[in-house]
Amino acid sequence: MEPNQEPVGAFLRLHRLLRSNWITSTGTALMTLAVFGLVTLVGMHMMGGVWAGPYVGLVTTLVAPAVFVLGLAMVPAGLFLYRKRLAERVAQLSDRPMSLARAVVVLTAVNFAAVGTVGYGGVHYMSSVEFCGKACHSVMQPEYESFLRSPHQRVDCVKCHVAPGAQGFVEAKLNGTKQLLGVITGDYQRPIPTPVHNLVAAEHTCEQCHWPEKYLGTKLKVKAHFREDEKVSGYTNVLLMRTGGTRPDGSSEGIHWHVHPDATVEYVATDAARTQIPWLRVVRKDGTQQVYTKPGVPAEPRPAGELRTMDCNDCHNRSAHAFELPGDALDVAFANAMLPRDIPFLKQRAMAALQAVWTREEAPEGIRKHLMQAYAGQGGIDAQLQPRLEQVAKELAAIWLRNNWPERKLGWNSYPDLATHVGCFRCHDGEHATADGKGVVFGPKRMSDGAPLRDGSCNRCHTVLSENEEDPAVLDAFGLTR
Repeated sequence: MEPNQEPVGAFLRLHRLLRSNWITSTGTALMTLAVFGLVTLVGMHMMGGVWAGPYVGLVTTLVAPAVFVLGLAMVPAGLFLYRKRLAERVAQLSDRPMSLARAVVVLTAVNFAAVGTVGYGGVHYMSSVEFCGKACHSVMQPEYESFLRSPHQRVDCVKCHVAPGAQGFVEAKLNGTKQLLGVITGDYQRPIPTPVHNLVAAEHTCEQCHWPEKYLGTKLKVKAHFREDEKVSGYTNVLLMRTGGTRPDGSSEGIHWHVHPDATVEYVATDAARTQIPWLRVVRKDGTQQVYTKPGVPAEPRPAGELRTMDCNDCHNRSAHAFELPGDALDVAFANAMLPRDIPFLKQRAMAALQAVWTREEAPEGIRKHLMQAYAGQGGIDAQLQPRLEQVAKELAAIWLRNNWPERKLGWNSYPDLATHVGCFRCHDGEHATADGKGVVFGPKRMSDGAPLRDGSCNRCHTVLSENEEDPAVLDAFGLTR
């Protein structure tokens, strides 16, 4: 060591190396920023609020590590590129040991403040419905638009599709990465398959608001329907829905018996859509169980397929993303005076227009022309009917567009609603029975259309007070206008 040369420790030598060129210095600043940013984000995430949203992970697990790795790569890259003048540059730094260090600290502080400000808004946006429906999952546009019309439109997507806790977060990121690759390459299923087999369990989502122990009793349901005759005559079905649940005395009844805490209902589905159920089992709290199978299916061993414990999603499969059938959509439109009933045969001709084959670009004008041709007589359409049909055509186009996406292979009845007879009849079909011949409780001997059914009683789920009556007197008993 020269007489006038200051002692240089290992830390000081490293410090001067990191300041020896702009590439290495920038890499050091990025690494510092990433570490401080990550620590701060994790702390804020633990405080809850907006920072507790699952998409904060995009910053903590993707952005921050990526910035750190970039900086880590820049440090040796700068030293290598400036290796021939490295000794000279380090020597020059001995006269100004802290100037660049202060700049790095100031820059890091400024960047950290900027990231904190922008990051707050970014994390909030990445947890929003708009981000899920438009920016991140554009391929989900049909589901996004149906969600906006649903009773759950004020519930953020992440509340149902991302499980709480670290495991749910990791699973969501892995699944999201797979989906992102599929969207980029165009390698994804059309339509989006249902049910979602990795959907978060209902106990973490639905049951946070709708708990199975809640006793809901019996509810009145009044549903208007309209025929395809000349007068578009209407009729009303009135039912008492025995929603049921767990009574105060601990017993359970009605439809929600299927999720009674003291009885677990399990089933095997042999298809991905969970519509074919040849085997089901009821396990009670005392350990006793009953196995019901379709003819020719043994109780043991159970058939191959997905074994699933029934929860809310097994019936309420479209509660936030419902699509309509054309007849149902028209009934709602007529009932709410969105369509007039004094135009002869309007429902019949509207059904024909809705069920024709269109592209989304062709549908509005195609439906309009279809309707005009249906009402064009030898003298054409009169001046009073023309504007009314124009308005009808707009309403029909809106119905068609919200339920049909041909490019996604999504059309009428692509997604059946299992909270209807379609779902009930998977098990309550009069065929499932135990080994000693005891059948699953079913319905009346015959349905309204005359189709024969086996023993049991649909009255355990609902009681029909009026069916196919144009002006049911039973509504007077409930103080409802007929």
